[in-house]
Amino acid sequence: MKLQNLLAGIEVKKVLGDSNPIIDGVVSDHRKVKPGYAFICYKGLNVDGHTFIPGAIKNGAKVIISENEASNLPKDVTSVVTLDGRIAQSLCAANWFGNPAKSLRLTGITGTNGKTSTAHLIYGILKANGENAAVLGTVGHSFDVVDSGSSTQQDTSVDIPALLTTPDAFQLHEMLKQIADAGVEHVVMETSSQGLAQHRLFGLTFETAIFTNLTQDHLDYHGTMENYLSAKLKLFDQLSENGVAILNADSQATKRIVEHIPEKYIIRYGLDENSDITAQEIESSLKKLSFTAINEGNTNFNKTDPKIDKFNVSISLLGSYNIYNALAAICVGLHYNCSVSAIQEGLSSTVVPGRFERVNSNGKSDTDFAVIVDYAHTPDGLENVLTAARGISEGKLISVFGCGGDRDRGKRPKMGAISTQIADMSVITSDNPRTENPDEIISDIVSNLPHDAAFKCIPERHVAIRNAIFEANPGDVVVIAGKGHEDYQEIHGKRYPFDDREVASNILQELDNKSNRQQEDSHIIQ
Repeated sequence: MKLQNLLAGIEVKKVLGDSNPIIDGVVSDHRKVKPGYAFICYKGLNVDGHTFIPGAIKNGAKVIISENEASNLPKDVTSVVTLDGRIAQSLCAANWFGNPAKSLRLTGITGTNGKTSTAHLIYGILKANGENAAVLGTVGHSFDVVDSGSSTQQDTSVDIPALLTTPDAFQLHEMLKQIADAGVEHVVMETSSQGLAQHRLFGLTFETAIFTNLTQDHLDYHGTMENYLSAKLKLFDQLSENGVAILNADSQATKRIVEHIPEKYIIRYGLDENSDITAQEIESSLKKLSFTAINEGNTNFNKTDPKIDKFNVSISLLGSYNIYNALAAICVGLHYNCSVSAIQEGLSSTVVPGRFERVNSNGKSDTDFAVIVDYAHTPDGLENVLTAARGISEGKLISVFGCGGDRDRGKRPKMGAISTQIADMSVITSDNPRTENPDEIISDIVSNLPHDAAFKCIPERHVAIRNAIFEANPGDVVVIAGKGHEDYQEIHGKRYPFDDREVASNILQELDNKSNRQQEDSHIIQ
């Protein structure tokens, strides 16, 4: 590719050297540079990428794209100085892979909680409607390749593990090219605040943009809630000319978004009376979440289906807070003219790993008490999942949770207070301590708890989960929060295998075996 084609759309301040050489590749990691490559660098939060320019040159870089003018470059190396290296990286990645997003219909989801569940519910609805779709987010990136040449048309599923909720620009556009080449039309993606703030999505145009909610999280990165919200607002700046903003009517932050995009078409969802799409006749239990979806006179949806104004839905995801995620997904489905039956099927069939997921022992279909694993790792998320669990508990509610290391410390005592106020017993343990001491994280969590709060501190997560499960009686609910779908625990920069669901299942099996032995012993004694 010619350098000028690579730089299309990028604000360039200066070019020194050959202005249009042929580029054999482009990367932002100097270790991946090969002869003939372009190397992009910028000043990051903790590391200045400009310091890796000598290494890139040593590995054969032909072009250096940087925010600061590179000095002492060999004569055969071109220097390109740009205003913003992160934006340059995103646009270079798009240009290198042929701008695949231009042939895709993008749906972006931002918010503190609910992004993953909402994304998968939308994905389920689109697939149930016969659409070719992809979903990109926290639990992984997935899409189907349709083999149109086969006599029996079959889908081949492609699943790519997710290192970040919003991938870096090069991985993102490489995946978008795969998705476009596979004939997929719709892409549903979670857009994290950090991904937006770092311009990983710069240049993409979204047909629909969803806002779920805004509560405290990631302040270690953003510093303030205002900065946090400002990052999320970037998604709505990237709506297409006729794009639709789908907003949670019950969130106070929605007013700010509406003020930010006054010229855009807006659909509101929620339980507020001003919602366009709302829910009535809600039924929430340990086995079922259902409600009647009401379209409050929104004439912009496809009205060819007479059932569009009112229809019943049942969701495979439990927990009453998932009503909001389902309503957001319904809005997208109606916007894309999906049938009511497809919306119903998509909502009822979608399962999201580690989101209010009930765990059973190996080989046993049910237990006389419930063990729930959920990804809740923010104050609001923990409050939502514990409140939902309290609503379906027939006995005690036992909470097991911790807080991640090297992250926002301000939310730790808040989560401790929430757990001890809602749960009958809180087992406070280690999450992903990363480089921090787990005992110090736990100390932060319990720092402001009253002396009569019911909690115990067990740093070893496996032991904490075992303690909670062995304490449960019939009718109780045990919630294991914080890690959800994750299959590792990060300690001192290393990831060790650890899956809450697997650990809980094995402990339940241990409890089953113990119960069976006691029953056998009682028969022998008799």
